[in-house]
Amino acid sequence: MPDPSWQAMQQAQQAQQIHQNHVRHHRAAHDVARAHARHTGAPHTHRPVPHTGARGGGLRGLLVLIIIVGVVVYVAHDPELHTAVGNFARNLLAHVQSN
Repeated sequence: MPDPSWQAMQQAQQAQQIHQNHVRHHRAAHDVARAHARHTGAPHTHRPVPHTGARGGGLRGLLVLIIIVGVVVYVAHDPELHTAVGNFARNLLAHVQSN
């Protein structure tokens, strides 16, 4: 049986990658909408607030990281929950990659 802490780290990295892909997709959609608005002459009414990643998040980013690691370690110890979360993460990753 693989080491639970290694599995937890793998799942945390996979969750971070899924999140980064989601943010990248969201920003790309914003860029397309902004470019379209420029061509149509529509005013840009939404002023997005800059998103800070884990490196710029300070204490909040650290707290989120600790919570994620705690959840991942908990999930790694429960085989049934581990399987369910693994399937969910794979499905989510496949959905994000297909969009």
